[in-house]
Amino acid sequence: MTSRILNLFYLCTLSSAPLLAQQMTFEEYNPPSTLVVPENPLTRAKYPFIDVHSHHWRMATQNLDKLRREMDDLNMGVVVNLSGRTGRDLKAMTDHIADNETPNRFVVFANVDFSGLGRDGWGEKAAAQLEEDVKNGAVGLKIYKSLGLSTTDVNGNRVAEDDPRIAPVWDKAGELGIPVLIHSADPAPFWQPHDN
Repeated sequence: MTSRILNLFYLCTLSSAPLLAQQMTFEEYNPPSTLVVPENPLTRAKYPFIDVHSHHWRMATQNLDKLRREMDDLNMGVVVNLSGRTGRDLKAMTDHIADNETPNRFVVFANVDFSGLGRDGWGEKAAAQLEEDVKNGAVGLKIYKSLGLSTTDVNGNRVAEDDPRIAPVWDKAGELGIPVLIHSADPAPFWQPHDN
C-alpha cells in the first residue's frame, strides 16, 4: 500500500512539472500588439520630456552614465523607473543613483511585495515597508497589473485591487502624499493565454 501511495505521489509530481515550467511572469509576457497606426519615428524630441513609464529592473547595477547619454540624445530630461522594487533592492537603486550624481534625472517608484498577503499583520507590515521605501528615496508607488490578474493570497485566492486587506498600503500612500500608479480595467488581450 505504501509503495502505491509513493508511486502515485511521484506520478503527480512528475506530471505537474511541465505545468510549473509553463508559468510566466508579466515581464516575460509579450503579446502581439493590437494597436495599428501609421509610423512617424522621431530620433530626438523637440522639447525636453519626462518618460513617466519606464522599467529598469537592474538600475542598482546599471551603467547610469550610458543611460544618461542615451537620454540626452533623445532630449529626455527625467526617467521615472516604475520598477524600484522594495526594501534592500530599492535602497540599492537609490544609493546607486546618488553615488552617480544623477538624482535629478532618475526617479524611482516603490513596489509592494504581495507575498504573505492574508497573514495577520500583512497590511501593516507592507505599509511600514512603503514608508521605509519613501525614506530611502522612492517618490511614488507602482502597482503592477498582476494585482487583480494573477496575484493570490496565502490561500490561493486571486486578490482584487480593492481588497480591504490592502487598505493600509493605500492609507499610507495617502498619508505620505505620494502618487500611486496602478493598472486597472485591462484590455482584452491581457486576458488571453500568456505565451511567447
